[in-house]
Amino acid sequence: MHSVFNVIPGDFFTILGSKNRNQAVYSELLLKIYNLFDNEISYRILRDIVRDTIAAYLLENHIEIQGEDATELGLESDWNIKANFIIRRFVQAGWLEEETDDTTLEKTIVMPDNGIALAQFIEKLKRPTRLEFSVSINTIFNTLEHWAQGEQNPYKLILTPVYDEARKLSSALKKLATSIKKIIEGMLREGSLVSLTENIIKYCDGDFIKEYSRLVQQQNIHLYREKISRRLEEFKGIGFFGSLTQSVMDEEGCSRSAAEDKVVRMLDSTRRFIHDDYNKIMKRIKDQINAYIKIAVARERILRNKGKDNRGNVEETIRYLVQNFDEDKLNKIDEEIQYLFHIHDYEFVDRTSLQYPHKNQSIQSNIEADVIEMSVEERERQKRQLQNESYNPYSKELMKKFLDSQSVNGKIDSLNLSLNEKKDVLASMAAVTYARENGYLIEIDEDFVESDEFKIRHWRAKKDVNN
Repeated sequence: MHSVFNVIPGDFFTILGSKNRNQAVYSELLLKIYNLFDNEISYRILRDIVRDTIAAYLLENHIEIQGEDATELGLESDWNIKANFIIRRFVQAGWLEEETDDTTLEKTIVMPDNGIALAQFIEKLKRPTRLEFSVSINTIFNTLEHWAQGEQNPYKLILTPVYDEARKLSSALKKLATSIKKIIEGMLREGSLVSLTENIIKYCDGDFIKEYSRLVQQQNIHLYREKISRRLEEFKGIGFFGSLTQSVMDEEGCSRSAAEDKVVRMLDSTRRFIHDDYNKIMKRIKDQINAYIKIAVARERILRNKGKDNRGNVEETIRYLVQNFDEDKLNKIDEEIQYLFHIHDYEFVDRTSLQYPHKNQSIQSNIEADVIEMSVEERERQKRQLQNESYNPYSKELMKKFLDSQSVNGKIDSLNLSLNEKKDVLASMAAVTYARENGYLIEIDEDFVESDEFKIRHWRAKKDVNN
């Protein structure tokens, strides 16, 4: 049996194993080495350059080798020694190959096919590329329309590119449909209105909705669907089908019946996707978008009502329960009620609602109090204290004086008011609140007035001549 493990070294995945505590560092270093070969056609580069790149990364990020690798490395603190150790680990795993140049006798590092494939896979996972869906449809249509350009080998130049492009588009759409599931799962975990709002904003500004919007706005599959299907059916005709079958036989070395089955399967699979599967996937995406919106609305209602005081109903229930407890058990009722109602599991019952029922208090006896007459000085002192306690620096009357003092020809602009202290901000807000009652008309602008610490809405006021 042919297996992938027959063509890769036995330790190829050991570095990325769960027991290796350096897996994140090693995968990042593999990408850095892979990027060194961008301008190297042969994927061959001097070993010293690779070593210096690894050492610089370890030094800049203060990374230490951990686990079994650290034990094997020992207590060496030299960064070049650590870099050389990592190169040896990569060579042992089959990620890299070490060679010696026959002419200069310099050691070089080569990245084999397996290492390149792994680096590209990690890079794709880290920074996934997004397929522009409309491009795939155009590619399929143009390839089928320009049949003549691939007449020499229609299987490799026409049928295979069309089939692969349809599969690639199908896979990309399925990934798009799957990504909305993660967004919905995130919505279900939101625990406050603030985070819920941030989730919705992130959704509206995110890659998913942008891709879906472009896909819906550029529904070119509907423009080319019939033409693509007609061309695929034509390929089942006598002339086209025979040429395709012969091309498969030449490329794959298979029998005519096997070649015919393969051609029919590829044509039917492509046509089925364009006509049926595409619409099903799009319907699934649309249904999930509707589900997201419904869940967002439901979640908002739950969070808005969370902690609402259902004291009346709870109190009535507890009144019924406590009448069956004697005085010795009343001290334990808090604990027992907690377990009875599972207080931490329910959304709409809060601790403040679990209170003992209020009892009507009857007058037991008359209460008499001795009246002591205060001296003149004491009355004056109490009077001043009450005046100080009742003084409101932002009262309606004081705000009228404030507006009048700031008025220039009957007009006031908040741009001209001080915002250096908190009291200035409060005075500005109170002035707007009482403006109409104090005979001023207020206009609120969309912009803001800002200082180093404060920010308020820009407003203007003018004296109401009719008042």
